[in-house]
Amino acid sequence: MADRIELTGLKATGYHGVFDHEKRDGQEFSVDITCWLPFPDTDHVEDTVHYGELAEIAYRTLAGPAYDLIETVAGLIADEAMLAFPLLHAIEVTVHKPHAPIPHDFADVAVVRRRNRKNAFRAILSLGSNIGDSEEILRSATNRLHPTKVSTIHKTAPWGGVEQPDFLNLALELTWCGTPLSLLRYCQHLEKCAHRTREIHWGPRTLDVDVVQMYGAESTSPELIVPHPHAHERDFVLRPWEEIEPDAELNGTPISELP
Repeated sequence: MADRIELTGLKATGYHGVFDHEKRDGQEFSVDITCWLPFPDTDHVEDTVHYGELAEIAYRTLAGPAYDLIETVAGLIADEAMLAFPLLHAIEVTVHKPHAPIPHDFADVAVVRRRNRKNAFRAILSLGSNIGDSEEILRSATNRLHPTKVSTIHKTAPWGGVEQPDFLNLALELTWCGTPLSLLRYCQHLEKCAHRTREIHWGPRTLDVDVVQMYGAESTSPELIVPHPHAHERDFVLRPWEEIEPDAELNGTPISELP
């Protein structure tokens, strides 16, 4: 059994719940986290899990965008921690909601989510922004994705026929330890953290994060079609992707040969 680090009782005010008053007024949540990993024979923090950084991941997720389910919140904490700390073998995240709106006496409501590296897969993502400080938005999102490879930033014309400013785009590769749909949910979470709104289809946005390709996993959900069905048409996807994976193919065709 691997060694473990435990962080317990971290508290934050959040706005999660299915009722309007929960999202309006907020309530206190807490989280317990257990991380399994081999402890180093060194005395260097970079050889283990920095529990201050782990606490920051949990706190900003608890206090961040509102979700109906604490199951979602616990999963997002686990997913980001597995991205942030490659030394982790597995993680267990327990989110407590002691003030849940239940009309009976009770001590606590808690959900537990687990992740491990057994079913990890590699994925290519495309990120874009054309509202606000786009360079900073892309930098912040990239940092939270902890990529194994990342392209330079490309300035590209908008796609889809909507009149709007040019985009800044990049591509990155990461190793994901959850399901394909959990990767999609995490990408959408980063968009929510960037205050993205979806008012105009293919319109301007603070942040767009698309799953372009996956290696070692498949998605059968209509929510997540991979390879991305428009990737072959989008120069702003292909050129940054080619930069980090020159030999990549899309449906059997080298991406270097695609327009």
